[in-house]
Amino acid sequence: MPETAKSLEKRNEKVPPRLLGMKDLVGADSRYFDFVVDKAREYARLYNFATIKTPSLETYDLYKKSTRRSTGKEFYFVEGEKNEKVTLRPELTQGIVRAYLENNLGESGQPVRLFSLGPIFRHEKLQTGHYRESTQADFEIIGDNKPLSEALLIAAAHNFFKELSIKTQVQINSIGSLECRREYCSKLAAFYKERGRRSKLCHYCKNNIGKNCLSLLDCKEESCLKLAEEAPQIADYLSSESREHFAKTLEFLDELNIDYNFNPYLVRGLNYYSDTVFEFWPANEDGSLISKIALAGGGRYDSLIESLGGAPTAAIGLAIGLERTIARIKDKALLINKPEEDIVFIAQLGDQAKLKSMQLFEDLRLAGFNVRQSFASDSLKIQLEEAVNMRAKTCLILGKKEIMDETILMRDMDSGAQETIVFKKIRERLAKKDKLIEKKVNNRKEGGLYGGF
Repeated sequence: MPETAKSLEKRNEKVPPRLLGMKDLVGADSRYFDFVVDKAREYARLYNFATIKTPSLETYDLYKKSTRRSTGKEFYFVEGEKNEKVTLRPELTQGIVRAYLENNLGESGQPVRLFSLGPIFRHEKLQTGHYRESTQADFEIIGDNKPLSEALLIAAAHNFFKELSIKTQVQINSIGSLECRREYCSKLAAFYKERGRRSKLCHYCKNNIGKNCLSLLDCKEESCLKLAEEAPQIADYLSSESREHFAKTLEFLDELNIDYNFNPYLVRGLNYYSDTVFEFWPANEDGSLISKIALAGGGRYDSLIESLGGAPTAAIGLAIGLERTIARIKDKALLINKPEEDIVFIAQLGDQAKLKSMQLFEDLRLAGFNVRQSFASDSLKIQLEEAVNMRAKTCLILGKKEIMDETILMRDMDSGAQETIVFKKIRERLAKKDKLIEKKVNNRKEGGLYGGF
């Protein structure tokens, strides 16, 4: 008896709900996710980054000095051993740096290029584009203080988004060294303390004047954003070394034909950054911004490794938010699952046919054929519909009659033509068909090249 809408609703009431700020990836979302993950890994190999995997759980001491919001409210804490304070990681960089130091990864020489991919957890305010669990693809270059490192990471992210046909605008700034910021912070605090300005700040920023100046520029509250537009710019307080480093970085981006926007108020949300910081904001085709929610971001962190017990070491990183990237792909209605070439689909009907099809599937896969199947389905009609949806070129059909005759039915999905093949010769026949397809493609290419139609 079919389940009614009312009984289904009643049943669903008993299911514990998904936590706020979390997201399921099912159906098309899952396919988009796999596609973007594969693309990120491809770029890691392309730019020669070694893969590293770090735990999702780390000690709170690893992060407590990193965030500009030092209350710890944005962390997810987990019960640890005795007095140990443990948290789900809010980002990947600190864990990678810890692993770099703990495993002596710099022993074989620098720079060290590391790539990691995995979930992060932040107890963030619920709003569009923000998830409390999300996935980052993280690229770190440790042991290189040259501006070319900034250019390399920005170029990698630029090309990554370009290949996904996602239009972005690079926002870039220099926040200088710790010494540069001392004078600037005193000027910034004085600006916000002037009559009429302090009252316009949010509760958090009011309490943070004089404590952490850059957090005032990083606040996303509307009233604070408007005030920040009038604030002094840190560019006026950079040292000659920081100014030269930043100028060289921009020069490299110009040479790489990467458009960027100098944003004097971009500071990022973490304490460990120094000098160059950058973000990728989504844009329309005409270059106008869609939103200020970053798809990717990063910067230089030359003091972090020393603060965690290592020797003074220059470093720079980039993190790409995969869920936000996927959202932009879907907004642009891109067909990322491009049809694969020469898919061979195996359809079956009956238990014996299914068993033999499973053996055939493995045999063809090991032989190098691009083979697909739907063993979970018992309906031949549904299986053939799946073959059409994935644009298979060939469908092999195995039923009770074919089992008895030791044959298999081969259907050309474009023409609909079918032929019966001796089962033992199916690999030979598929190889022959592949060569025929390749010959036709080459003939079309030659005809186009020499003026043919």
